[in-house]
Amino acid sequence: MGILFAHLAHQIRDASVLVPVGLLFVAFCLASSCVYLLNDIADREEDARHPVKRMRPIASGRLSVRTARVASLACAVAALAIAWTLPHAPKVTPLAIPSGLVVLVAYLGLNVAYTAWLKQIVIADVTCVALGFLIRVVSGPKVAGLEVSSWLILCTFFGALFLACSKRRGELLITEANGGGGRSVLQHYSDRVLDLLVGMAATATLICYSIYTASPDTVAKFKTDHLLYTVPFVFFGLGRYVLLLYRRQRGEDPARVLFTDPGLLLAIVGWLGSSWAAIALTP
Repeated sequence: MGILFAHLAHQIRDASVLVPVGLLFVAFCLASSCVYLLNDIADREEDARHPVKRMRPIASGRLSVRTARVASLACAVAALAIAWTLPHAPKVTPLAIPSGLVVLVAYLGLNVAYTAWLKQIVIADVTCVALGFLIRVVSGPKVAGLEVSSWLILCTFFGALFLACSKRRGELLITEANGGGGRSVLQHYSDRVLDLLVGMAATATLICYSIYTASPDTVAKFKTDHLLYTVPFVFFGLGRYVLLLYRRQRGEDPARVLFTDPGLLLAIVGWLGSSWAAIALTP
């Protein structure tokens, strides 16, 4: 999101910025693959009892644990090697360490701790998931040496937290419908707690984004206050997702819901189009 608005504000248009951001994107793709492999290795017994996850390569036995570990290590080494080649940003790291390497190590460290321990702790599990997404989203502008609004950072965190809590709520619905199975941390959650967390995260996301669009820094940066008109699309998207979660029980797989539901696709396209119009068409 930060990179999108920076691009619309004409802050990143040359290869000296776009190339490092692109390389960081590749590095995070590799790091995410490493994390998913490690997590699937750790969860293979629980996944084998799940009605859907039992079809995953490791849980089903199609991919051996040894091969998955080797692949995970290779992805991590490749990701760190790419991050090492990225430029050093003094605002991010006072030492002569590539800023991309710093954020990538933080991302890997957080997820290793999540896989080994934190995913078993109620509330901490969804917080770690949200922090992982936050690191990935804000790392691009940081590596490029761009300033990111604090309100946009908070919006990103709460938006990721909303999706993580919704995922847990969807998993709990499926677990209850099948009489058990699923991840062990679900035993410590309840319908009421997750309903409250989903509502809190959705509300915080909408408030932080709304304040971001109207803040003096944002208006001065983009020379317009028309970003306010993108708020209805954010509200519609959040509301549509909540509707799908509770009325149609489709919250377990956020990626599939986001890119297959016509209503959510309309919200995304509307938000992108209105954001572009508000910024790029400003005289």
